[in-house]
Amino acid sequence: CVIAAGVRLERCTLLEGVSVGAHSVVLDSIVGWRSTVGSWTRVEGVSVLGEDVHLEPEIFLNGALILPHKSIRESVSEPKIIM
Repeated sequence: CVIAAGVRLERCTLLEGVSVGAHSVVLDSIVGWRSTVGSWTRVEGVSVLGEDVHLEPEIFLNGALILPHKSIRESVSEPKIIM
């Protein structure tokens, strides 16, 4: 895993090959294999990211379940499944 400066990780699981951008926050969530979390991104609310999921910088996920091989460009403020 690659963890940039200023990142906050609490009660989370990062699987192999994950990259977390600078000043991001990951709380109570699982980030899948070879996924990326952009800079200044917040992931919380028991979110689960599948394999090879890419989050753009400066977005917010709250309780999102994201299936593998997706790129997320917009915030998800309410829990939902993204196929």
